[in-house]
Amino acid sequence: MTHTYKINGMTCDGCRTKVENALNTIEGVQATVTLNPMEATITMEKHVPTEELQDALSAAGNYTIQMTLPPSHDGHHHQPH
Repeated sequence: MTHTYKINGMTCDGCRTKVENALNTIEGVQATVTLNPMEATITMEKHVPTEELQDALSAAGNYTIQMTLPPSHDGHHHQPH
């Protein structure tokens, strides 16, 4: 399964490499990180919790990772009143 995550905290290609290497140290994970947009495309053999990905990034530096939400089908965000 492949997921796209948003990465915050990267400022240069050195950061991008650090983040990519950190994510690739996780067993069963193949990560490709881009700076523009700041995203990681991660292919995993089995589900890896975002917390585990975050732990690897925290060890590498001040980076945060969050799952990107798929766009809603109708394009409207329903806010509770």
